[in-house]
Amino acid sequence: MRILFIHNRYQQEGGEDVALDLEVRLLQQKGHIVSTLLFDNEGMDGFIKKVERGVQALYNRRSARIVERAIREFEPDLVHVHNIFFTASPSVIRVAANRGLPVVLTLHNYRLICANALLLRDNEVCNLCVQKVFPLDGIRYKCYRGSAVETGLVTAVTGWHKLIRTWQKKVDAYITLTGFALSRFRDSSMAPVQDRLRLLPNFIFDPGPGEPPGERKDFFLFVGRLSREKGAHTLLEAFARLPESKLVIIGDGPERERMEEVGRSSPNIVFAGRKGKAEVLQAMKECKALLFPSIWYEGLPFTIIEAFAVGTPVFASAIGAMQELIRDGYNGFHFPPGDAETLRKKISGFERRAEANGPLYENARETWLRNYDPESHYAGLMAIYESVLIHKPSASHA
Repeated sequence: MRILFIHNRYQQEGGEDVALDLEVRLLQQKGHIVSTLLFDNEGMDGFIKKVERGVQALYNRRSARIVERAIREFEPDLVHVHNIFFTASPSVIRVAANRGLPVVLTLHNYRLICANALLLRDNEVCNLCVQKVFPLDGIRYKCYRGSAVETGLVTAVTGWHKLIRTWQKKVDAYITLTGFALSRFRDSSMAPVQDRLRLLPNFIFDPGPGEPPGERKDFFLFVGRLSREKGAHTLLEAFARLPESKLVIIGDGPERERMEEVGRSSPNIVFAGRKGKAEVLQAMKECKALLFPSIWYEGLPFTIIEAFAVGTPVFASAIGAMQELIRDGYNGFHFPPGDAETLRKKISGFERRAEANGPLYENARETWLRNYDPESHYAGLMAIYESVLIHKPSASHA
């Protein structure tokens, strides 16, 4: 099978970029012929430039021409899109569909129904815009980068393509990463054809199991961006009242300076800064548990998948996707978002019954083997590809 991937990379690499790279690698290992067409948002700094790019994001003719040429030269059986914002634009979808090619779009976040893609406002879950074609609330609250103008541009892009039914007519299958995300899109203003929404989680290649429970080092671990929506401030509160338990924080972000100032009074809290992937995985293999205190719905965080892959249980906020990824008492524990006291109690209980925690580590590894390994992902991806090719058989060269 010949697959053309299209992706608008982020200025700072994130989970969507990782997901694309992993999927390309997996398909190539399985013998498929893959071509990747990348766009980027460089040169978007400055107000005028952002407005110009925002207008282009409705339908970028230059991007459309690039995709036309790529299709003509590569002759794919189908097109798989991971991100269209902002340089690629929905033009890449419409070009592929108008050429008679099946189009698969992975929904990594909530951008099509929320200007800031997080369903989060003022550090609180927000669903005001989910069912509105042109949601003015997002503009009123300046949800994208604190700017009414930029939010309006994002809203115009998603809203216009709802009106001309790009999302309903030009996409043959949507990949959602969790059941929670699928339900949000199913009942949204996107109004996708119901049988086109498919569930397929992210995956990672096997990093090898971590240390046995009895040989783990004496620390809990947080890995992620130090920002309000990631909830790391909750950890500072909880561990300030857990002086005998050590917390290692790996990551950087806008809240780092403030958090380090707060954490100075707690010697059991260590800020390790940004680390490479190998160092992060090693820390996951050695820690007692991963802490994931996010206060927004999240997509499907690679951090949690990686923890499961190395047999590390996860303490996570009971919100959105985390409620289905983590089974309380099986492969980790839940606590209410932002509730430092409940988290403190859960960690304290976990520490007291250390000898009985063995099954949690085994179940974490089993969760990865069952749900997030390469073979499971490949089988699911092929089922989706084959289903869209059946409906457009003339596009297939396979």
